[in-house]
Amino acid sequence: MTSSNEPSRRRFLQGAGIAAGGVAGHALAAGPAGFAGAAAQAPAGESPGARFRALLGGADPARCINCGDVATARLAEMHGFEIVMSGGSALSLSKYGTGDFGVITMDDLVEFCNRTFDAVGVPIIADADDGGGNPLNVYRTVQRMEKAGAACIMIEDLYGAKHLAGYDEGKIIGREAMVDKVRAAVDARRDDDTALLVRSDVVADGGPLDEAIERVALYAQEGGDVIFVPGIPLDQCRRAVELAGRPILTGAPSLEAARENGVGIFFVGAMGAIALGAVDDAMAALARDGSLGDAGAGGLGGARRLELIGNEAAVERAQRFNALREDGQ
Repeated sequence: MTSSNEPSRRRFLQGAGIAAGGVAGHALAAGPAGFAGAAAQAPAGESPGARFRALLGGADPARCINCGDVATARLAEMHGFEIVMSGGSALSLSKYGTGDFGVITMDDLVEFCNRTFDAVGVPIIADADDGGGNPLNVYRTVQRMEKAGAACIMIEDLYGAKHLAGYDEGKIIGREAMVDKVRAAVDARRDDDTALLVRSDVVADGGPLDEAIERVALYAQEGGDVIFVPGIPLDQCRRAVELAGRPILTGAPSLEAARENGVGIFFVGAMGAIALGAVDDAMAALARDGSLGDAGAGGLGGARRLELIGNEAAVERAQRFNALREDGQ
């Protein structure tokens, strides 16, 4: 456990020298606080954080699917995606039918991470919003997320009511206040391999890109392992990586575009909207025509659905433990 910020500063300086090489910046200094590279895959028995770190550093970005439910996370794993995010925005929509307005709780986020961890074997980036409040809340949140199976925990500098289109994006806390949270998060970890994703929403809030990049670089210096700047232009990602000395997570039009711009984690956040779009189309056809028609052709069925729900393993257990035996027989 880190007792001061000096070790994290030293790791930042080590990483910054390597990160100046663009794509090579995905591979930071080896060891618990650095990324070993895709060639050094962690053994299956390693901690979630160790497996997460081992994914970063290859020629291709690691791919992360934002999930609002466990079924989506299962599908992501079945398709071979390396990372899933238990996302707050996706969870808000899936669980409550509302936007990411800052109303879901840490209990919601921790519980979702835990359910996802129980169902998939790939590393999870757990969205922790603002960490739950002040640094004491952040400290507790990090330890709860670790227990819930998080490989990486994302904390942002945006707080309060947020993402309200046409109103106000939210409030950005001061740099010093966010640094206190980062230090608390670093110190709270029981496993040094548990990664911390530091996020600045300055650009999304309408602020200057330079400030956002400076902020995530500062957060990285204090112990952040991966950076995220929602709204950053793709062609500015290398600059952010070089300044912060850390890999960047961001969305891109394609994996190729992410690779060409030095992205460390290719983030796909649209799966929930795509799924709801399909449901919307099917319901529209049913309401209009009295039948699903072609809209029902894309439904998940047959062997693929049975694979998703884990039917084969459940049948094996049922047979082994005589699950269909009537009581007393």
